[in-house]
Amino acid sequence: MKTKNENERKAIAADIFERYPKAKKVAVTSDGMAFITDENEIAVKNHSKNNRYGKELSISHFKRDEMEDEQEDKPKTAEQAGKARKTVIEAAEKRMNELKETE
Repeated sequence: MKTKNENERKAIAADIFERYPKAKKVAVTSDGMAFITDENEIAVKNHSKNNRYGKELSISHFKRDEMEDEQEDKPKTAEQAGKARKTVIEAAEKRMNELKETE
């Protein structure tokens, strides 16, 4: 059995949060199975104990709020940070002026 490390599990949880915008909590087992655990953790606990590998799997828990806070703390690229790209803006403004003149 290939187990997933913590970063791989976090990526799986991030994907679940992206695909299910209403999900608030996600649990990911060491084999990479993800479960939305907003209501309860019965399914993830059942899978961790009764799986095809015959041994108990570890469970990582993720909350949408914590993952979003973590994303905000990460340094962003210039584009993500909203820093202006002077040449692109100048080209766009020039083109907009050209289009206005042709009207």
